[in-house]
Amino acid sequence: MKEYDLIIIGSGPAGYVAALRAGQLGLKTAVVEKAKIGGMCLNWGCIPSKTLIESAKLFDRTLKASTFGIDGIDPKAVTFNWKKAVDRKNRIVTRLVKGVEFLLKRNGVETISGEALLVGRNNVAVGADEYSAKNVIIATGSRPEIGKCGPIDQSKVVEIDQLFDMSEIPEKFAIYGSGGTACETAVMLRLLGKKVTIVSPQQSLLWFLDSSLSKFISDKFSKSGIKVYAQREITKDGEGGVFSDEDFIECDKLINCADRKAVLPERSGVDIELVDGFFKVDEFMRTSAPSVYAIGDVTGQMTAHAGSAQGACAVNHIAGAKTSFDPLKIPINIYLDPEIAAVGLTEEQIKAKGIEFKKGEFPLSVNSKAITEGATEGFVKVLAESKYGEVLGVHIVAPNATDMIAEAVAIMQLEGTLEDVGAVVHAHPTVSETVLEASFKALDKPLHI
Repeated sequence: MKEYDLIIIGSGPAGYVAALRAGQLGLKTAVVEKAKIGGMCLNWGCIPSKTLIESAKLFDRTLKASTFGIDGIDPKAVTFNWKKAVDRKNRIVTRLVKGVEFLLKRNGVETISGEALLVGRNNVAVGADEYSAKNVIIATGSRPEIGKCGPIDQSKVVEIDQLFDMSEIPEKFAIYGSGGTACETAVMLRLLGKKVTIVSPQQSLLWFLDSSLSKFISDKFSKSGIKVYAQREITKDGEGGVFSDEDFIECDKLINCADRKAVLPERSGVDIELVDGFFKVDEFMRTSAPSVYAIGDVTGQMTAHAGSAQGACAVNHIAGAKTSFDPLKIPINIYLDPEIAAVGLTEEQIKAKGIEFKKGEFPLSVNSKAITEGATEGFVKVLAESKYGEVLGVHIVAPNATDMIAEAVAIMQLEGTLEDVGAVVHAHPTVSETVLEASFKALDKPLHI
């Protein structure tokens, strides 16, 4: 039986980052992957979806080229070639997957192909072969629950990975679900001129965000023609569409963006505690079973970067370094048009905790860079506790919000204050100046508003 210091089950952003960190630390490491290296994120999640969203954004921007002084483009003659966009997506995915494979090999990580069975706390079986390890990390991810779309003809239902591999797409879509995936998919399709309706089992599509962000998204969807049925289910089938209660939703395909469920590996002879279907872990990613760790989606942390951070945390702990994982310092990125990003506490959470706080909001509509780009929708909201001015939360709606949020994460990681943000010189003109201005506003010393 081959022995390792560490076996990681799953090679998504949580698993492969853990493997790279383990390789750097000199641990004899193997990764077991039943499908493709890179997992959901690289192959049919984060990277494919963002690639196609960028294609859709460019298509929409091309239609508006005349407003930037570009003549000669007839919007009626401009068409979107879905197959070419998918081909581009496939090239990008292949490049990134090969990159991860190279990194694993360079760091001395062995890759084992097949589906893993956890046998006790220290053994992993893959097919007829069995391996032992001092520690095991489970990083098997999640996916939307199958069969949640209601009592309809299942040939109408498209899983999200299937959508990204279709050679052509129809004109009318219904989307079942809520959360980032549902919203991103809806925006992409709407930018391509498709008819889009969302049936959300939740009252709010993005219930976990600050209410100011949720309201912005709701208003934006309404203006852009995305119909939303909130707190509803798909109740029956219909010709040319589906029903939600008495409302008929015309659609050619129904995309399943139901709540994600953990993909748990088979286990024999080991009992691991679950909470709501996800592995329960401590601040070092240890499960209830000694020597077994869990990271990524299987713990309920549904972002690639959270999984990567958990992976590094788990491996550090195995190697003897206790660096804990703080979910409040993990940014939330949602790739809409404009983008949404947030970190820390929402205004509602701060109020519920009874914390006295200061708030500063600054709109993109008066930011010079946003005006030059013709992208003035959005704002930055900074929340800080009153006594010392420590930043507790930052919430952004902006074209590059998912990049801008890194500044806020860094400030919060260092327990920075409003004064600390104010002392940082922001280049001009940049959209990131709105973070500075929102902090000045929270201090009651706004400069440009």
